[in-house]
Amino acid sequence: MSFAVIYSLIWALCLSLFFADVSLPGTARDVIDAIPKPTVSSFSAICSFVLLTAFLSEILPGKKVQGTKLEDGTSLIYKPNGLLVSGVTVLGLSLASYSGAIDGSYIADHVVDLWASGSLFAIVLSLYLFISAGYLGEQQPVHTIRSLIRDFVLGSELNPHLLGVNLKFFSYRPAMCGWLLVNLSFLFKQFQTLSLFTNRMIAYQLVANFYIVDYFVYEDRMITTWDIIAENFGFMLVWADYCFIPLAFSVQNVFLYNNAEDISIAAAISIVFLFLVGYTIFRGTNSQKHQFKLDASKPIWGKPPITVAGRLLASGYWGQARHINYLGDLVVALSLCLPCGLISGRAYFYFLYLLLLLLHRERRDEHRCDEKYGLMWKEYCKLVPYRILPFVY
Repeated sequence: MSFAVIYSLIWALCLSLFFADVSLPGTARDVIDAIPKPTVSSFSAICSFVLLTAFLSEILPGKKVQGTKLEDGTSLIYKPNGLLVSGVTVLGLSLASYSGAIDGSYIADHVVDLWASGSLFAIVLSLYLFISAGYLGEQQPVHTIRSLIRDFVLGSELNPHLLGVNLKFFSYRPAMCGWLLVNLSFLFKQFQTLSLFTNRMIAYQLVANFYIVDYFVYEDRMITTWDIIAENFGFMLVWADYCFIPLAFSVQNVFLYNNAEDISIAAAISIVFLFLVGYTIFRGTNSQKHQFKLDASKPIWGKPPITVAGRLLASGYWGQARHINYLGDLVVALSLCLPCGLISGRAYFYFLYLLLLLLHRERRDEHRCDEKYGLMWKEYCKLVPYRILPFVY
């Protein structure tokens, strides 16, 4: 499936979140009115939040970590202090809400215009990245419309900086911390609305917020991922960080906060258990890959690692499927949606999006690895015949 087709499907899923309640056939005015629109208040809130996290990232302490060597032979220094940054941010905003300085339900009440304002913020930042790369300079060669669009969307710089801030690495902080704040705002909104917390909401908050905090606990391992070491920073990643991750991954809240119906205790426990299974696979695969990159001789599951030419790991989780880390991601995503039960099919947006994205990425990974490793990759495929789900796919 082509890049354009897969992302067209993802955008269609995004639009379905807002247009599903528009009667069809409807007038053009109905459609226009349903389009989310930015407001001064929501855009200012996003700018303030980003500036706050950037300021805290710079002033708060953190251990400096040497990044992976890049294709040009250089490597960057990172300060993975996102857990402290997010903790201070959440504590500060919670105290401000408790004192009445801000409304704790603001995000929940303005989620639609925050979506629009987040998209506007992403466009502005992406335009800055595009212009700062020199595309409007007099000495630039002539570009085709297609190449200009590609470079705007996919980015033309690997690690753009602004005032000394590595924008790509930093942007995951407002993304993940923003997701956490959305969750907490809807939790607050549920208590305002129902004067209680349902076990549906509690189950979702437990698994989702654990997943977010875990990201920051292991933030130093982010610097070895493909997104950081190989993907340019353009509109696709910018919009994902400042709009899509915090506001689309958390859409389950929209269907949970005003629903007073509980699920059974057995169902709630099953959801948490499913999450733990997915998390174990997700964290285990990433930990084994990280360990292998640091020391290829270190035992995995108590045994010497099986490798192909010392470069491709075929032990542990990676001996079960070539992209088994995606299985962990998908199981986690499903567990984050299941608290919604049968309330709405749109509540399963996160899982459906991730399924489309990872199936497409898996194909791209296979092609890239085949080109990079050649015969080694073919040997690895013989050792590990399954792609994502052992014994099935």
